[in-house]
Amino acid sequence: MNTIMRKSILGIAGLAFAGGIAGGPIAAHAATPAVDAKPVAVVQSDKKPAVDTAKLIPHGTQGTQSHIALDDE
Repeated sequence: MNTIMRKSILGIAGLAFAGGIAGGPIAAHAATPAVDAKPVAVVQSDKKPAVDTAKLIPHGTQGTQSHIALDDE
């Protein structure tokens, strides 16, 4: 009796999973609202912010940078 119940539950769960896989992308695509395509103004500035290297590399560099020489081969 226990195996029959387990197979039934797993079969129903499998069908629900397969239905979610098949129907999920379709339902998600239909639920997305239309995109409002209004132009947006972009403001550019000539002023660059000051970069603080102590914030970018707080512990300092750990050694020299590795280098691999590449040739035609």
